Parts: sequence; C-alpha cells; structure tokens
Amino acid sequence: MKKLFTLLLIVTTAVATFATDYNVPITITVNGVSSEQNAVISVTENGGLYDINLKNFILQAGNTPTGVGNVELKGIKPIQDGNATLLLAKQNVKITKGDDPNVSVWMGTMIGEIPVELRGKIEGDRLRCYLDISLIGQVIKVAIGNGYQIANQSFENWHTSTDSYQEPNAWHSFETATGDLASAAGHHIEASTDAHSGSTSARIFAKEMDYFLFKVIANGTMTTGRMNAASALADDATRNYAYADMSKDDVDGNKDPYYTPLCSKPDSIAAWVKFKQGTANAQHPYATISAAITDGTFYQDPEVKTSTNVVAKAKNNEIATTNEKWKRISIPFEYTQNTVDPKAILVTISTNADAGQGSDKDEVLVDDIELIYNAKVTGLKIKGQKVSDFKADQTEYTMELNEVITADDIEATVEGKAAHVIKQVEQTEGGYACTIQAIGGDMKTTTSYVVNVKSNATGIDMAPRTNAVTNDENSWYTLDGRHLNGKPTAKGIYIHNNVKAVVK
Repeated sequence: MKKLFTLLLIVTTAVATFATDYNVPITITVNGVSSEQNAVISVTENGGLYDINLKNFILQAGNTPTGVGNVELKGIKPIQDGNATLLLAKQNVKITKGDDPNVSVWMGTMIGEIPVELRGKIEGDRLRCYLDISLIGQVIKVAIGNGYQIANQSFENWHTSTDSYQEPNAWHSFETATGDLASAAGHHIEASTDAHSGSTSARIFAKEMDYFLFKVIANGTMTTGRMNAASALADDATRNYAYADMSKDDVDGNKDPYYTPLCSKPDSIAAWVKFKQGTANAQHPYATISAAITDGTFYQDPEVKTSTNVVAKAKNNEIATTNEKWKRISIPFEYTQNTVDPKAILVTISTNADAGQGSDKDEVLVDDIELIYNAKVTGLKIKGQKVSDFKADQTEYTMELNEVITADDIEATVEGKAAHVIKQVEQTEGGYACTIQAIGGDMKTTTSYVVNVKSNATGIDMAPRTNAVTNDENSWYTLDGRHLNGKPTAKGIYIHNNVKAVVK
C-alpha cells in the first residue's frame, strides 16, 4: 500500500497545473509608433511546460480600438538562467475570441494561423515578455510588463496637471513643482505636433522670468521625478532640482507617482531630440540629458553631495543645436555600485546644461526615449580554446576539437549588463553544433551565434555503434566519453563499443 501511495503521489505531482494572471502594462509598436494599454497575461505551468496567453489583445489606431483576440503559445520548455526562468518560443498561433464585452468583433479569429515569436522571463513575481506578432503583413511588437522601460516613450499620452496645463504621462515639469517658488516657476512644457514618430513630441522651453527687481532665464526642464523650485537663484542646487523618492505617495493628474520604477540594468539611454537656442549663446550653448538609476530612496539632480544610493549614471551635457533636424542621442550608463539593487530611474532633460543660462525661447523637442539593453557576444571559448577571428556581427564559425563537448564547455563574454545567455550543443555527423544566444535584459534584442565543431569524439550516451568518421566498429572510449584513435596504450579502464550494454 505504501508503494502504491508513493506512485500516486508522483503521478499527481507530475501533472500538477499552476496558473497566474498578470495584470500589467503593455507597449505596442506598429511601424515605429508606440501606444500603451493594460492587459491580462495568463501564465500556466503544466507538467513542467508553460502556456502564455495574451488575453483580449487590442490594437489602438488613434481613438479607434480594433479587437484582435487571445494570442496563446503552448508547451514552452523553460530554461533556467540564474534567478530567471526564460521562456522562448516560435509558434504558428490561431487567435481565439476574447471575452471583453466592449469589443464586438475580434478580427484575429477571421484569419488563419500566424507566426508569433516569444522571448519571456519570470523573475520572482515579475513577468517580462516581448512578442513579435506577424499580422496583416507587418510585425507588431508587444512589450509586456513594467520596470524595464520608461512609460509613454513616444510622448503620445498627456494629462492635465494644474491650471489646465498639460504634462506628458510619466513626466513632469514646473507645472507640478514643489517648493516656495513653485507657483512662480512658470509654464515650460507642452505637446508639439513636430514629432519624430507618431503624432506628438514633448516641447520643453526656457523663459525669461521676472523675480522681484531682476530678470532671470528659467530653463525648461522635464523629469520622470518632480521639480522643486525654492530659490530665485537658478543655480542654487540646494533648493532648485529634480528629485524622486519612492516612499512618497503623491500622484499627478494621471494618478501616477512622481517616480519611475526600474528593476533591471540598461546599458544606455537613447532619445531623439531637436534643439535650438532662441539667441545663440557661445558661453552656454548646450542642452543636457541626465539619468540616474537608484535604490528608490530620495535622490536629487543636480547632487549637492555624493549619493551612496546610486547604481549608475548617464549624462550628456553637450547637446548642440541640431539645425532643425531630429538627432538620436545615445548615452552609456556608468555603473558605480554592484551592491545596490536598481529600483528607480530619474531622467532629467533641460534646455541648458548650466542652470539659469541660455536665452529666452530656447527649446528642446524630445521623442522616442528608450533604455537600451545590449545583447552581443564579444568573445567565445570552447574547451578553453578561443574561437578565432570572432566578431560580434559575424554569426557562424567553424573550428576543430577532437573532444566531447557539452554546453558547460562553452564560455561566452557578453556585452550587456543584464543580458541572458543560452548555450546548446547538438551532435552532428562530423562533430557538434554549438549555439549561443544572447538576449537583452528587457527581452527585446537577441543575437545568435553557431560554432560548428569538427570532432571525432562523441559522448557514450550519444555514441553510434560504428565510428562516424572511420566506420571502424572496433572503437574505444575513455570513461569520460572521449573517443580514442586505436587501442588504448596506457593502463586504465576503457569502454569498447562492441559491449552493447554501454552503447546506445
């Protein structure tokens, strides 16, 4: 009876099913234009395999929503990489009808199977997925889950802040500042139809302001945190600054906090900008973008003393006039702390790198801001031997090693602070095919490399009855699976392939 109970327990465990619904924000990009919405993602584990279902998927074209349906991938085998469970799949999917009562027609049910590629991971209680959905002749990119990017990347969504002024969702300016002079700080941000993509960008502009008996230039500034204005001296960094503090529960006109959560480690921050000065100022000619990744406790920019809660910083304070053209700015992060976990990011953009400088009507237009996660292999070794002439943009190589190779024998050097690396080895007729895949921390970017290794050596559990190279049935192997060229010459224990008990 005890044996029977044990058997039933094992069977029950093997078929156990666990399901979790994640209500998370998703970013949908079509033809380079991004929009955002909330969605429910169902993750089901069944017998060690995973199903992922994007429920009630809707495409938003302007103010017109188009129901697509449920996009479900099934039977995904997980791959463990440290604390992350990676879920990778390429499947042809038949979209099913959603159950949102506000959608009358689900367009996806009217077409056949479509190709869908998934790159996802579960880390603790956090889900992050990136889907490439081939639909209606184009690839729709869907980023699922927060904590990896700044919301409202394309500045398409705005909310009313104070006095009928508008601020972009997830961003703030002097309209919602704190401090004794907040009410006098003025208006410094608005939506612009001059956009790099989509319909709008954020226009940040400087103003000449009257403070008592003198005039000052109030730089236009936008931040993912909150502005503090408490001094008439523009360069008074102790009282005029941008800040973020996750312990604060204040919210803006869109009910969002004055901080942006971040749970990963990007390699750089990029944005498209247009910058011009109202009047050229040779002594102070530059706009600036800065970013700081912190542990979520109070942090201000500019700093008045060295902060110990900063994980990494990125800054470009030499953004020159772009001559009325959009220009992509990319700024690498410099990581200074390995013992502090990232919890938040404070990004600040200003019309001048020097407080209170520049001129009236200086302006910066900003669009399509993005945190970049690298995913490139920069060096490879197999069994301690370098893959010669390796280049990050070359994806296939050939080398010769007469040894048994497993995934543990592959060493990959990766460019990407938060990148994941997957290594797989398959035996081929002439040796091994070693596949190395690097995936960025936000699961968006991926690069793959294949090293075809010529080898006469095979592992015993993969060994054929005849040697694949010589067709010699009189083959000898060491206990670790290495094939010998001829009979053993040294004393020891060996395996002969005519002993069928050890040959598969």
